Amino acid sequence: MKVDATDPRLLEYVGLYNKLESKKEEVWESIEAAHSLTQSTQPEIPVMQPSTARIGKRTWMLAAAVLTGSIVGVYALYQFINTDKNNVVPAQSIPVAKRSIEPGRTRAVLTLADNSQIDLETLPAGVIAHQDQMEISKTADNQIVYKVSDNHKTGTNELNNSLTTPYGGEYKVTLADGSTVWLNAGSSLKYATAFNGTDRVVELTGEGYFEVAPDKTKPFHVMANGTEVKVLGTKFNVKAYNTDKQVTATLVSGAVAIQHGTAASNIKPNQQAIVLGDNIAISNKSTNEMSQVLAWKNGLINLQGESVHSILEQIRRWYNVDTHIETGTPETTNILTGTVERSQPLSKVLELLNTNLSVRFMLQDYTVVAKAKK
Repeated sequence: MKVDATDPRLLEYVGLYNKLESKKEEVWESIEAAHSLTQSTQPEIPVMQPSTARIGKRTWMLAAAVLTGSIVGVYALYQFINTDKNNVVPAQSIPVAKRSIEPGRTRAVLTLADNSQIDLETLPAGVIAHQDQMEISKTADNQIVYKVSDNHKTGTNELNNSLTTPYGGEYKVTLADGSTVWLNAGSSLKYATAFNGTDRVVELTGEGYFEVAPDKTKPFHVMANGTEVKVLGTKFNVKAYNTDKQVTATLVSGAVAIQHGTAASNIKPNQQAIVLGDNIAISNKSTNEMSQVLAWKNGLINLQGESVHSILEQIRRWYNVDTHIETGTPETTNILTGTVERSQPLSKVLELLNTNLSVRFMLQDYTVVAKAKK
């Protein structure tokens, strides 16, 4: 299989491929077992005294046994594959009420400088790779950490790695300079294994929360959809999904400079910059609004002040489902306030969403549909 390393469904593809490979052997074993059983129990038929009726009967019995083994094996494979939630099951086969779509979890794919990929979800804790002088480790609490290896202190190469979270996944990485990045679902971060130059530059697609280690000699740059966020040492959130058509930077502490083309602005703590086209709009944020921006990092789905579209986008990325807004659905909702824990199954989230007065959220197959309430 050839898939893009930045595809948010990469882990699902890898998992399905592994299931197919492992199940293939069982199918063939089932067929061979059925065939050998009929061969071992079938009495030898004299060549000179054939009985047409008996030979015909035994031939059909052999064919039936082998076919039965084949069908059982293939049926098992079919059932196994269709347990994967990314394969849409026909609506009439399983009632929607019986389906449970689980929330996302800590998982990601690490792509090394040589383009080899590591599935971090299935990997045990410990050292997972060396990149020149850097040692890459997975910790017991499911994050990866870069540090100078005791055995590789003389390296000077600056190699690029990337960390990609699928829909329904999130991950945390500590970079070589000590900066920490949390990646939201459906995101990707490209970075150097060691910042040996005069700058620290990373590239973000999706959403990430950054806690940058202070270093006045090496500014830290986040490049996201043509926008540059430049800092020295600070805490901030950057949201730059391709579907949003804008880049949003929200500052928690420190100072941040935003630049897009010829437009440039500085923001202070509790301020947010929204880059749309060639314009940068700055706004102040209350403590409550700051909490809403960082809700995803704290395991929450924010509802306060969100449109129907933005709520569905959060659900789509975290629960790895499709979404659809029916024509005539109000863009704003009533009653919805606060947050909901992302650790809950989708059904619980939909129950809460349906307490609003204007929009109904419902699950059809693996699509969450929003429609106007009558």
